[in-house]
Amino acid sequence: MIITRETDYAVRILRCLADFQLKTIREISEDQIVPRQFAYKISKKLERAGFIEIIRGATGGCRMKADLHDVTLMDLINVMDRDNMISSCLNPSVHCPYRDKNHGCCVHDTLCQVQQHIINLFTGLNMYDVIFKECDYTEHKK
Repeated sequence: MIITRETDYAVRILRCLADFQLKTIREISEDQIVPRQFAYKISKKLERAGFIEIIRGATGGCRMKADLHDVTLMDLINVMDRDNMISSCLNPSVHCPYRDKNHGCCVHDTLCQVQQHIINLFTGLNMYDVIFKECDYTEHKK
């Protein structure tokens, strides 16, 4: 499971709307450095998930609807990405002839454990903390 560019853009959109103010896609796009065509597409997914609302019309825009304390990083990943496994072999619809022939696979089993750790971690991270946790930027400059 890798956080895709689409999920990264979704985090940025939520960050921009976290103040619950109405903003246009143009404002969001410019403020968060998200290409406008992606901002439109992602905002529609966020609206279907109930995270934001889109108000149409000349005076419309987007506004936060959900409490970011109640939305986890895993929730956001599930909304943005249908296939969010770290390896395609973990997808139940993918047939693995090696596992069938050998009645199992240690690599698959290990990756399942890694996947579960990631799911647990991402489920424990709410979007408020992801967006607003204080960072020490001096650490990143080294």
